[in-house]
Amino acid sequence: MTSKAEKLKQKRGRRKVINVAREPNGRISRSGRAHAPADSVALKARASRMGVTVEEARDPRAATYIGTLNMLGKRDGLSDDQYEGAVRFLELRQSYMMAIKAPDGERDRSERSTPSQTISEDYEKWCKAVIARYDGCRKTIQTAQNELRQNLWAALDFCVIKGERQHHMLGDLRVVCNVLARFFGV
Repeated sequence: MTSKAEKLKQKRGRRKVINVAREPNGRISRSGRAHAPADSVALKARASRMGVTVEEARDPRAATYIGTLNMLGKRDGLSDDQYEGAVRFLELRQSYMMAIKAPDGERDRSERSTPSQTISEDYEKWCKAVIARYDGCRKTIQTAQNELRQNLWAALDFCVIKGERQHHMLGDLRVVCNVLARFFGV
């Protein structure tokens, strides 16, 4: 037997309609048909563009070429250290673009706000530190290119910065990512 409190609890609120089509937010669908998730079109487009399955396209790394190479693994693509070096270079480059107030650099995607017209001493110190770090990174890449006689700048520009799929540059991309991983201490 059920108690009086359980009976009152069962009667509380509006009864839920079962076996009806619902919208992704849980409301009953007025059209009467079930809706696909909102991101399904974007995931299908990413999967076909990057050559991965829809489940793999859910991974945030699948948005970039270096990310898809990292998903392939060390044997066919990039190792985790190489990927981390490339990602840190992209972050450093974005900070450098903001430090020199390049037009593209002002579209900041991180927590740091875009530079205002008033310049503080802390901002000047940050700019000098970022510019020095970026110059050191460039010198490291140039030294490796001089030693190995490979076109590391092209691999860095096309594959990492622009995100283009250049399969013939995979060897150079691995080398430049190794250099970046060594520079950032990954």
